[in-house]
Amino acid sequence: MFNSDGRLQVIRAVAGLFLFLSLLSHSYGAEGPAAPTDLRCEYLSNPLGIDVREPRFSWVLHHAARAQGQTAYQVLVASRAEGLERDAGDIWDSGKVASSDSIQVVYAGKRLANGETYYWKVRYWDTAGNASPYSAAAQFEMGLLSRDEWKGQWIEGDMLRKEVTLDGKVVRARAYVTALGYYELRINGEKVGRNVLDPAWTTYPKRVLYTTYDVTRRLRSGKNAFGAMLGGGWATLGARFFDPEVGPYYKAPALLLQVNIELEGGKTVSVASDGSWKASKGPIVSDSVYDGEVYDGRREIPGWDQPEFDDSQWSTAQTAEGSQGVLSAQMMPTIRVIDSMVPVSLSNPKPGVYVFDMGQNMSGWVQLRVEGPAGTQVTLRFAELVYSDGMIDRQNLGAAKARDIYTLKGEGRETYEPHFTYHGFRYVEVTGYPGAPNLDSLRGRVVHTAVGTVGSFVASKQILNDIQRLIHWSQLTNLFSIPTDCDQRNERQGWMGDAQATAQEAMMNFDMAAFYTNFIRDIRDAQFPDGSVPDTVPRKYGGVPGDLGWQTAYPLLCWYMWEQYGDRRILEENYDGLKKYVAFLRSHAQDNIYRLHWEGDWVELAHTPGDYIADVWYYYDVSLFSRMAQILGKSAEAASYGQVAAQIKDALNRTFFDAKSGNFANGTQTANAMALFLDLVPKEHRNAVERNLTDDIVYAHNTHVTTGFIGVKFLMPLLTSMGRSDLAYELATQTTYPSWGYMVKRGATTLWELWQEKTGPAMNSQDHIMFGSVGAWFYNALGGINLSPESVGYQHIRIAPQVVEDLTWASASVDTIRGTVSSSWTHSPEFITLEVAIPVNSDGQVVIPTEEQMTDVVIREGDRVVWENGHYVSGDPGLTGATREGRNIIFQVGSGTYSFRLTAGE
Repeated sequence: MFNSDGRLQVIRAVAGLFLFLSLLSHSYGAEGPAAPTDLRCEYLSNPLGIDVREPRFSWVLHHAARAQGQTAYQVLVASRAEGLERDAGDIWDSGKVASSDSIQVVYAGKRLANGETYYWKVRYWDTAGNASPYSAAAQFEMGLLSRDEWKGQWIEGDMLRKEVTLDGKVVRARAYVTALGYYELRINGEKVGRNVLDPAWTTYPKRVLYTTYDVTRRLRSGKNAFGAMLGGGWATLGARFFDPEVGPYYKAPALLLQVNIELEGGKTVSVASDGSWKASKGPIVSDSVYDGEVYDGRREIPGWDQPEFDDSQWSTAQTAEGSQGVLSAQMMPTIRVIDSMVPVSLSNPKPGVYVFDMGQNMSGWVQLRVEGPAGTQVTLRFAELVYSDGMIDRQNLGAAKARDIYTLKGEGRETYEPHFTYHGFRYVEVTGYPGAPNLDSLRGRVVHTAVGTVGSFVASKQILNDIQRLIHWSQLTNLFSIPTDCDQRNERQGWMGDAQATAQEAMMNFDMAAFYTNFIRDIRDAQFPDGSVPDTVPRKYGGVPGDLGWQTAYPLLCWYMWEQYGDRRILEENYDGLKKYVAFLRSHAQDNIYRLHWEGDWVELAHTPGDYIADVWYYYDVSLFSRMAQILGKSAEAASYGQVAAQIKDALNRTFFDAKSGNFANGTQTANAMALFLDLVPKEHRNAVERNLTDDIVYAHNTHVTTGFIGVKFLMPLLTSMGRSDLAYELATQTTYPSWGYMVKRGATTLWELWQEKTGPAMNSQDHIMFGSVGAWFYNALGGINLSPESVGYQHIRIAPQVVEDLTWASASVDTIRGTVSSSWTHSPEFITLEVAIPVNSDGQVVIPTEEQMTDVVIREGDRVVWENGHYVSGDPGLTGATREGRNIIFQVGSGTYSFRLTAGE
């Protein structure tokens, strides 16, 4: 992400994943690189609290010339900013390292210390051997690197406080805080930070995440008050909602806090949660993720979080055993209030009942603005649907009460927002409101994990843009520290099938590196001793072991992190866990056929046998593990697992392929698409299987899908690889049932759980991301942005837009780990234009399709002819060659921006 004036920004800073900055463009002349006139950097996420001893560094390069790359780099890390200004790295000076690596560079300096702040910058040498100026300095800070560093105890209480006198000026202070459940930290009368619903949900007995805050400016010499409000969150939820064996983790929420303070003169003070804290009941009568919050404004205690408050009537806080698991830094973006929305309409379907329409299905809550007598109780009930009479339809919420109740304190204008719950909703029913509300009485508060947007897709066909909008909203509203299935009913679980099916789409649209790093660790924490993993992570719902299409999230997410971000460490850290997982699969496969299955092709319209789907996943997982072993240099294991995969493939064909009919299993779209996508089909039968698939789509089902969300993930990219992007496009733009466009035409603002509009209450979510995998196809096929085969981290890029039917233009861009990749094209019967951007330190293939009637074409890049009379014309900077493959003309390009225009021969 860059400023509009092109100046440098640090675009990612992820504790334990990698630190990331960008180098300003440099103009290189005869005398070497010119110094930039202005550099600045800015962290978009909190760089505090890194708990990894060897963080990794990545940077984006910019260069005025084309076909540029890095031949060497030098990283400096210093203990003080002043040292870095002198180009001195007292903590680490890598020296000039001859390497093209500009991502995932592992720290190799002095041992990093607890709580210390470090400053770093980098320079690089281009292909001509010229050194860039150093980047502007960025910084990062270590957290508490071991459990021994924690001085506090777990303490329980609705409202907790502690007053401390500081003798001197505060020069530096850091608060390390977490909870079993949720917390809101307050210092001297103000909330600390913007996080809500913090910390992230984990398997608390094994791991709890903490957040680090810089609270230097909130503390002062003299008396200081520390306060915290607690909510149960996922830590106490259970009993009514889950099976007994996976019921509540704990009976009550608990706080763990430590504030390390440095005073002028070198004195240090530590404030920690312990039995000296005071506790009291507060205004939150009850809170539940599913049921909502009940809040009594009359029970508020003015001044409780400020110094010199009289807490003599408060009880002593109770210490608790709490979690004895690992305390890890919360490395991913936190949950935050992202936006506010004004209701689009207000109706009064019955006396005293008011229904607000937010105009958009969303996750979060509402801010209530009200004035009335003390004791007045206003009830807010949330829903995704309304009946024909205007009343809200809550049948699909299951056992979730999904309501907030606010009791007025009667002191003029009051504003209320819940603290420890969230809802999925479009409509809000308000009852008990004193007088009549208006549109200004409510504001929608959009809440989710604050991942940054990195991708953009838009096209000339409006239905595609509408679907992209649904995908965008559905993905974000289901990011609540884990990838959830839905946001409204008594579920909201980390279903692994949903997570793996949509991960590629998510990575094209959003910065998911830190989010998935955390979730993969959640999976590892949830793995059973036999190597299997559950359907949901953290485990509350679903089967044990999970269906293979759900368990496969473990290897697939690791693989996608490698592909998209070049994250080798993910493979290293999870290799043993994945090896145990594959061993579990092998132990349950008789004659190389794996038959344990539950969900299959979930919400399918044409049934595909579960035995077959499970066995395909078995092959896929073992194949991926073999490739991971090869990447990590474990050649013997790679070969061994490769042989196992080949045996599974043979068994799968013997068991499920009918050579006479040219079908796998029962010949559904899912069955044949999975086999074709994974190259399971014998070469001599591939044409027959492809024909059966397309015939089923076009003739048997009038160009509609019959898959569930598993099958459709394979179907769309497969059709493109078959040369049938036209057919995939017809499916993507279809507006009759079943299709994504049908959802749009029926008024959806987020994706549905089913292709059907409405079924029974148990299966009627209006906000499920699982069909969102088509979003990746938008970028890969219509936008044309792809990794080249065997490439990782966008080092080698293939721009291959599919120019289809009535689509006259499309544009896509992704801010990758190496920089922005973009592709924008237009076409008519007479010409095709294609504008491309390839980051520095990457190269690409640019595929320009020709119309069938264009037997002789001319292609220009800018004003220069680069293809004429069937041959490449050399001389254009950045281009190294071109060839024709069928109807496509493929150019080899280096980094830079290019503008191609194809016309009929002159």
